Formats: sequence, structure tokens, C-alpha cells
Amino acid sequence: MHPEAVFSYHGAMPRAVVWIASFGALLFLVGAAWMGRLERTGPAHADLQLDGGIPATFYLPGDAGFEAFLDPPPVGERPPAVVLMHGFASDRLGLSTLARRLARRGYAVLSFDAPGHGQNRHAFPHGRGRPDAFADSLRAAVDHLRAVPAVDGERIAVMGHSMGAGASLDFATRDAGIAASVMISGGWTTQGPYRPPDALFIYASGDPAGLKQRSDALAAKLAGVERVEPGRSYGDAARGDAVRVVEVPGVDHASIVWSAEAAGEIADWLDAAFGRERGGDVAGDPRQGAALLIAFSLLLVLPGLGGLLGRLAPAVPERPARGIAVSVAWLVGALFVSMPLVSVETPTAVLSVEVGDVVVGHFLLAGLALLAALALRGDAPLALLRVAPARTLAVAALGVVAVYALLLPISVVVHRMTLTPERGLVFLGASVGLLPLSLAQQALLRRGAPLRSALASALGRAVVLATLLLGVASGVLSFVVVLMLPSLVLVFVLFELLADGIYATSRNVGVIAVIDAAWLALVIAAVMPVRA
Repeated sequence: MHPEAVFSYHGAMPRAVVWIASFGALLFLVGAAWMGRLERTGPAHADLQLDGGIPATFYLPGDAGFEAFLDPPPVGERPPAVVLMHGFASDRLGLSTLARRLARRGYAVLSFDAPGHGQNRHAFPHGRGRPDAFADSLRAAVDHLRAVPAVDGERIAVMGHSMGAGASLDFATRDAGIAASVMISGGWTTQGPYRPPDALFIYASGDPAGLKQRSDALAAKLAGVERVEPGRSYGDAARGDAVRVVEVPGVDHASIVWSAEAAGEIADWLDAAFGRERGGDVAGDPRQGAALLIAFSLLLVLPGLGGLLGRLAPAVPERPARGIAVSVAWLVGALFVSMPLVSVETPTAVLSVEVGDVVVGHFLLAGLALLAALALRGDAPLALLRVAPARTLAVAALGVVAVYALLLPISVVVHRMTLTPERGLVFLGASVGLLPLSLAQQALLRRGAPLRSALASALGRAVVLATLLLGVASGVLSFVVVLMLPSLVLVFVLFELLADGIYATSRNVGVIAVIDAAWLALVIAAVMPVRA
């Protein structure tokens, strides 16, 4: 028993939590079934593999299902096609809403996973300073469209978001047969021998100022003017030299790809570039409704799931509360002291995952420092894992599996969560690397009564995020760490709902720490680009 033990606790879940969680589970099942049905309907689409082993999804106009791929339309009736490339730490599922909307507007869309992303098992390319780093992938997609009889291979546009926008713009300057180019929140250089045809630069009102300025500057250069006016078109689409900049209000760098307004602007631009009659409004993606229902159900389910896991876990003594300010100061100190050690090279580079290895390395060093400090203080945080360790780890593993299952239905419109073998190894390594900080953080903050524990833990999460932001702002950490923050925020919020339920029924901080580390490791392994 821990020397600070007051009493062992195996509390029952309040009846209201049980009923709310049960209702949430029902909503989740309804949402998952709805999502499954919608995923298989809508515009005709099928997965395929491009030359070079590049996983892709091919969308065709109409709702004929797989039959649309069997009998191509006559030559004069074949639709124009769009190659669609995602951004950094995204995948083709993240652009599936945009792809479906364009397909409903009458376009064939070929969306693929870039190297190191999603299901693509090729390594994320080193030398990202090369603007043509993804040219081979775009070439494979364009060549496929030029050969497949389902589309008009002479009318192809390239389009991308963020990293994909930069790659698409560069490719449009290296292939004379491209008919139009669309850069969503990105586009950096025009170094190839050709002018990018009918170029649309569209970005979010919430995009970084530097990104907007770069898009404006590129558009002005192509239009031959000193400064472009957003919303105004320059040049002539019929000649292929049209240029336009559009700012979409009310969205940010990530959410612009789900914006109906952005999809409408893009479809109108493509209609003009291909000389097609302007269609109606871009149809919505009903899967978004199912995703919202699933997300809402998770908020209801997780506290109850935590309570159930707590009932299965070994009950442990409640540890007396200590000053929150002092505990947070220890956490801040460990994070800041360890930050310079990963500012140049990270000790966890062996994970070979972009950005994620920096986060894991930073958290590993901070966690080891905190564990050592707590041990010297006589706190013995590792004792949290020595209470019925086999049962503690079994319950934590059950919790990780449950979380993984709950995330899968919503992933089809956000990002694939299933792991390739390489990503499975990243998950295992990241789980081990993240465990020291998770254990130390729980030992410091998860104390006393459940409400006090929840507030202290939430404050600790905010401190972790603020520390990373300060590290980026000061230049000690790379700006790409910011790309990890949305995933961290989402994981932290959902995890706290689960952890509070576990703590309320068992006070088993060891189970909480293991799930904490594994959940974040799962997101890192599934989302971040994998290097060689």
C-alpha cells in the first residue's frame, strides 16, 4: 500500500451516468450503422493502387455504384478529371468530402495517399526543400487518368490542400497537358518550364498571414499585376491563363476542405476552366451528419466507459491532494528544461515519424525528469503500476481497444486510424516513450476528490499545450510541431472524459496513465508521416 494511503475506493457509477452512457452507446451504434451505409453509397467510388504501389480512391459522377467502372461512357460524354492531393499529416479520407462533392458536380476525382501518409507504405521524402518531391506520385495519378477510359484524359486538373497545394502548383508547371490547377491553402513556387493553367488560389480566413501573402504574391505574378484583389478573376479561362484568389470566411487551415462554400468556388472555377455549363450548388456530404452524431455520442459514452473500466480495475487508495500550483510548476519546469534537448535533434528519431518523434522525445525527457524528481521526494510514482500489475495492464489494454473501436467509424471522414505494419511499430515505440510523462503527470495532478482531480488534470493538459506553443513561438521547437496541436487538443479533451470515469470508480491512476500514453501514441502512429 502507498505510504500516503487514506482508503481504498471502488465506487459505483451514478445512475445518471449509466443511463447517459447507455443512451450514448445506442446513438453510437446508430451513427456507425448510418456511416457504414453512407460510406458505401453516394458517388460511384472504388479503391485502387496506382503504379508504384500508391493507394488511391477513384470517384465517378453518378450513383451507379461499381457498375459505373464496368462500362465507360462514349468518348464525347466522358467527364473531366481532377487529381486530388491531401496536406501534411492528412490522407485521402480527409479529402473524401471534397472529392464526393466534386463528383456530384460531374467530375471524376482521383485522390491518393502521398508517401508516408495513410496507407502509402513508401517513406515520406527527405529533402522537402525540393518543390517536386511529390512529382512521381502526381505523375502516377495523372498517367492513370490519361489511360483509363472512364474519363476524358485530355481534360485533367491538379488540386491539393496545403502540402498538396504546393505539390500541385509545382506539377502544373512541369506538365504541359494539365488544364487547370487549384491550390487550397498553399502553393509555394512556380519553378517549372510551364505556366500553371487557370490557377485558383483559395484559402481560409483563419489561415496564417504568411500563407495568404504568398498565395497573393504568386497570383499577382501570374496575373501580371502588382497586387491581386481577392474575389476578382484575371486573364481568360478560355485561353488557360485565368487567375483568381478567394478567401473563404469562417474556416481555418484544416476545416476549409469540408467547407461547402469552398467546394462551390472550386467547382465553379473548374466549370469555367473546362468550358462546362455552370452547375447548381455543390451537394453536401451526408456523412458529415453521421460524423457529428458519432462525435456527440462519444461525449456521452466515454465517462460511462471510464466508470466501467474503473470497476474492472484494481481499487487503489486515494492519495491526498496537494497544492495544484506547486504540481503544475513541477510539470512546467520539466517541460521547459527538456525542451532545449530536442531543439536540434530528438532522442526518439528512431521512431521515424515526422513531428511525432519530436513530441515523443520531448515528453520522454520531461517524464523521466519528473519521475526522478518525484522518486527523490519519496513519492514513488512507479508504485502506481505495482498494484495488481497484470490486471492493471489488462484493463488498460481493454480500454485502448475500446477507444480504437470507437474512433473507427468517424475516421472515414477525418483520417484513417487503421495501422500499417510500420505504423504498428511506431505505436508500440511511442507508447513506451510517452508513458513516463503520463505516469508522472497523473501522479502529480490526479489526487484527492474526483472534481479536484479533474480540474487539476485539465490544467496540466493546458500547460502542456501552452508549453509547446511557447517553444514554437520562441523558435526552440520547429513550427511543424504546431501541426500536431489539433490532434493533441482532441485527444486531451476526449481522454479526460474517460479518465475522470476511471478515477471516480477506482482511483487507479496506473490504468489512466497507460491508456493516456497509448491513446496519444495511436494518434501519432496513425496520423503523422512515416519516414524511412
